[in-house]
Amino acid sequence: MNGFAKFTAGVAAALALSSGAAHASSWVIDYTANNVGDTPYTATVDVVASNALNSVAGYDVLSVTGNVDGDTITTLIANPNQPTPSYSPDGLFIYDNVVWPGAATQLSNPGILFMGASGDEYNLFSDSSTQYELYKAVPFSGYVAHSVGTITMQNGVPEPAAWTMMILGFGGVGALLRQRRGRLATAL
Repeated sequence: MNGFAKFTAGVAAALALSSGAAHASSWVIDYTANNVGDTPYTATVDVVASNALNSVAGYDVLSVTGNVDGDTITTLIANPNQPTPSYSPDGLFIYDNVVWPGAATQLSNPGILFMGASGDEYNLFSDSSTQYELYKAVPFSGYVAHSVGTITMQNGVPEPAAWTMMILGFGGVGALLRQRRGRLATAL
């Protein structure tokens, strides 16, 4: 089998392997700030969002894991009006569970609503590309603890189609270099 036939077979196999349904993207959010009482407030949140744009040109959040100041996140609170905003069951928060696309992917404002093992509700959202807020509902008082800080978002592992394109790109560059080396050897 000549080189071109091998390359064509490889491209066909790679396309067949990558043609499945899109997989969700994951963002790791490390959040550190101070709340109203100046107690250090930290959170590590893993947000998994769909790769398909919804009707408001954002990505629906599919799940949330991690912890907020040691409180393990147990539940993403479903939005009955997805993707348009809703009020939380206790009426303290407005949320939509949407992540916005762009150069610096941002959480939406009104944000993502989730619950910790303690039973506390949390609302995480962004006001801008540099300002993020995390609110915690305090049961029975209606008071909302407020924390403002910065989040570093790290994109998760690329989906299979992205891996396929990277591998094909490296293979193509390698094939060109190999072909060029062969031409130089015969020219000398």
